[in-house]
Amino acid sequence: MKEEKLKQLELLISQASSRLQTMQRELTSARQKIRAQEDTINRLREGEIELRTLREWKRNTVSALKKLEARIDKELSKVQKS
Repeated sequence: MKEEKLKQLELLISQASSRLQTMQRELTSARQKIRAQEDTINRLREGEIELRTLREWKRNTVSALKKLEARIDKELSKVQKS
């Protein structure tokens, strides 16, 4: 009887140990996935900052080109009147 209970206890310990190892592997895998997601989020944030910078540059460039176009038109008008 004691041997049977001892075998059952050993089996339960073995199963618990196996389950613990499985859970540790799953935890490690989940941590790796979280790190990968964090890296992706950081890259997206950097891309967002770069995009904002490029949009501002575009807005400034378009504004400068419009001013230049207006000056050129003004000069062309002066030349044509002369």
